Amino acid sequence: MVLPALRLATSVARARMVTRVARPVPAMAMRFYSEKKDDAKKQAPKSLLTDDILEKAGMEVPKDQANGSASAAEGQTEAVKDGAEGANEAQANGEEEFAGASEEQKQRWKGTAKKSTYKSSTDIKREKRSNLFYVGMLGAVVGGALYLGRDWDDEKEMERHKDVPNGYDPSSIYGRMKARFNDVFFQFNEPVFEKLLHDPLPEPYGRPLTLVLGLEDLLVHSEWTREHGWRTAKRPGLDYFLGYLSQYYEIVIFSSAYMSYSEKVVEKLDPYRATITQALFREATRYQDGKIIKDMSNLNRDLSKVILVDTNPDAWSLQPDNAVAMDPWLGDAKDKDLVRLIPFLEWVATQPVKDVRPILKSFQGTNVPAEYARREAIARAQFEKEWREQQKGGDWAASFLGIKPQVPPTPKMPQDYIREQGQKGYEEFRKYIQEHGAKLLEEEKKREKEIVNEHQFTLNKVVTKGMPNAEEIAALQAQKEKEKQSATNTQ
Repeated sequence: MVLPALRLATSVARARMVTRVARPVPAMAMRFYSEKKDDAKKQAPKSLLTDDILEKAGMEVPKDQANGSASAAEGQTEAVKDGAEGANEAQANGEEEFAGASEEQKQRWKGTAKKSTYKSSTDIKREKRSNLFYVGMLGAVVGGALYLGRDWDDEKEMERHKDVPNGYDPSSIYGRMKARFNDVFFQFNEPVFEKLLHDPLPEPYGRPLTLVLGLEDLLVHSEWTREHGWRTAKRPGLDYFLGYLSQYYEIVIFSSAYMSYSEKVVEKLDPYRATITQALFREATRYQDGKIIKDMSNLNRDLSKVILVDTNPDAWSLQPDNAVAMDPWLGDAKDKDLVRLIPFLEWVATQPVKDVRPILKSFQGTNVPAEYARREAIARAQFEKEWREQQKGGDWAASFLGIKPQVPPTPKMPQDYIREQGQKGYEEFRKYIQEHGAKLLEEEKKREKEIVNEHQFTLNKVVTKGMPNAEEIAALQAQKEKEKQSATNTQ
């Protein structure tokens, strides 16, 4: 009996010597609700076997140790109470802080640390600088708006913005401010040059009228398919249209697409440079109110001698009286509207008119080829009727004399003779192209090569010696003319 009791006492003594040391908690994760946190740190670690448990097991415990254990237990109980009170107080403070928030927000914010309201001197300076910056920006915006809304500076501005008068009423100020702000992007909305075409050639080399033709859905049509990708089709009768009307008009192609895309298409339409005088592209258009406008006033031509044929109403929105509206061509291989338009344009070119706009205005809102054919049919019927009435008088005189009257053929209208001459001129043109086409292509390639070499020389000279002056340019042109004349005399 002594041995088991001795073993039990030894194990109890060892157990009392063993203490559990708590794992240290990171300082950032610790949160104390009691003011006695320092006391809690100073308390010695406690064993799981308290004096009460040892007494119940039959072990003798000294009274002073029992009193210490009881006081420790009481201290532990007080610490727990203090912690509970601190937690309740923190919870109450948290509820006051989150007053007015929803239950979901309270649950989300539960247990979070209260945001510090302390502001350092650096934070205060930063806030002041931010406020000054915002005030300065607001002042700059207001000042800039007032400056843009001032009266027009000169007559040139007033001429450009006729619809916005001077004055300091809100609408006028806003109008001038908007106009000046849009003028910042003026260079992107206006044509690249004030004069888009070179000066007209003198007679008999030049043509009296200028025919401006749209490209997309008038002369060609482009579409994309999964099998072939992008393909561009040429409208039926286009070669005949260009070759025939080049006898009467200076033909200009005006595309709504950029030069990088449309230039190759135009080259395919006229590889010999024989029918198309010049080509203009998107860079020469005017962009206004979301519209791509082909402004005829920048062509360097008299508007009374200009005809624009296009399919998009936006193109002629500035000069509607100069336009011939056509329906878009979407790739129909049996289309004949382009060829049917030739008689109308030929008739306009052969009439002694000083201004084409009244004539074009009379065809507005109609299908021009069909309307002209209808009017021509009426004029032809009237012409034949008058001719038959004249023939009746001659038949009466012949029958009175007993002579059988001869029936002459129906005479031709003046437009018929013009058409015959135009057809002969086109046939001669086609014959010349067939005989000299290869030579023309060779000369065109040679001219392109000379232009490339000339540009390279000019670029090198600009880089090494700077921009040439007007005298140097004139001398260079004179030298080239002499070289051409000497080459011609040698041949």
